[in-house]
Amino acid sequence: MHGILPQVLPQMADVSIYRWEYNFRASTVIGMVGAGGIGFELMGLLRLMQYQDVFAILLVILVMVTIVDNLSGYLRKRFK
Repeated sequence: MHGILPQVLPQMADVSIYRWEYNFRASTVIGMVGAGGIGFELMGLLRLMQYQDVFAILLVILVMVTIVDNLSGYLRKRFK
């Protein structure tokens, strides 16, 4: 516990953060093909030509991806 964990903790944290980031981005794409969530809502609004709402959803996605990216960058620096 005291010998191995300190050696592998940075790599474990890096892989975990990467998978969390990847899953966050992939959830929008998966929602677009019918799995639900914000991607499903986005596709529905595109079909109804509600472009103001589409812009709002895209803005929310952009802000959230930026926050997740910055947070993961901070956590990576902290664990290195």
